[in-house]
Amino acid sequence: MALQARRSRRGPQLETVAESDSTLISIFDAARNMIDLPRRSAVARGGLRYRDFLDALGVAVYTTDADGRITFYNEAAATFWGRRPELGEEWCGSLRLFWSDGRAMRHDECPMAIALRENRPVRGYEAIVERPDGSRMSFVPYPTPLRDDDGGLIGAVNVLIDVTDRRQAEDDLIASAEALRGSSAVKDEFLGLVSHELRTPVTTIFGNAQVLRDKADSLGEVDRRSMVSDIAEDSERLLGIIENLLLLTRLGSGTKPDVEPQVLNHVVRRAIDAFNRRHAGRRVLFDGVAKQLIVDADRTNIELLIDNLLSNADKYSPPATDIDVVLQVKGREAQVLVRDRGIGLCEDDAEALFAPFYRSVTAKKQANGIGVGLAVCKRVIESHDGRIWAKPRDGGGSEFGFALPIANDREDLD
Repeated sequence: MALQARRSRRGPQLETVAESDSTLISIFDAARNMIDLPRRSAVARGGLRYRDFLDALGVAVYTTDADGRITFYNEAAATFWGRRPELGEEWCGSLRLFWSDGRAMRHDECPMAIALRENRPVRGYEAIVERPDGSRMSFVPYPTPLRDDDGGLIGAVNVLIDVTDRRQAEDDLIASAEALRGSSAVKDEFLGLVSHELRTPVTTIFGNAQVLRDKADSLGEVDRRSMVSDIAEDSERLLGIIENLLLLTRLGSGTKPDVEPQVLNHVVRRAIDAFNRRHAGRRVLFDGVAKQLIVDADRTNIELLIDNLLSNADKYSPPATDIDVVLQVKGREAQVLVRDRGIGLCEDDAEALFAPFYRSVTAKKQANGIGVGLAVCKRVIESHDGRIWAKPRDGGGSEFGFALPIANDREDLD
């Protein structure tokens, strides 16, 4: 278990736990007097007094004879164990015991057994008890030998301190610290990726703008056009990064899109046309349906989603290959498929690709990026109560698809 693994990393099983010496001394003294009653006078009166004292305690207490057989336990012990053992059971009333790292503990090797076998108090142990209902509790035992007036061993008393809540609080604190460290690492990686991705287009825009400002008259028409084209291309890239980051943040905060009825056929065509104007060298083939498919959606968000999928297909595919876009109906869903003949993907990467800032090893070798485009796609489609997927394409390449519910009673809308 993860919780047990974290505990085992804390170090040795022997742990120091604060205790109230005066309270424990009172308990041990009462237990010794009660177990030694056969040697004393006024048995009945003394026995009742000590028994009442131990029963009234809100902490689990039990006693054994010198052979480790249980001679008494109070109500708090029965509640702690989740059972009422028969008097005469050995060592402990627990159903099962475990060390703090999760290993099973035999009853004859428990701290109470050690205290009786070695005739000494045992301190510093922490253990886990399992009840008959399967629940587990962490506790600290205080087994102490009981001796008669001549110093002979007559039994032992054990006080069981429930530290489950404290241990859970410590585990929660450790988990929070680990999450914070992980978050800090992700933040550092994110800042590094964003800095790199923003610096490249900004450097190109800034450099070309400076040359055009200072030397435009001495440049030929071809050079000027090339610089302006570079500025436009990198400005578009910069705008795309910023739009994706803003949308990722907005949707991640729980902001819902403003949806209204949309003809999905038109939205897909408009997104493809916009992509073609910016990527004249890449052919996109569209296979639609004659029937107009109405969905409730934010048009701008869906167009950005399609543009991200087309841009990914363009980035990771050879220049001469086509991108296929298919619009189809499956049951009550309208599905959009974007298929390429690029680097493809592994089945193991299919889900991870939609995590923020994730990029496969193959993708990193192919092109730059910060890994937010597909994460944005996932959040957009989830905010529309749809679904998205990725899978290898037959014959090589990839298929990225998303599905939206067809709006009720609107299939015939023109």
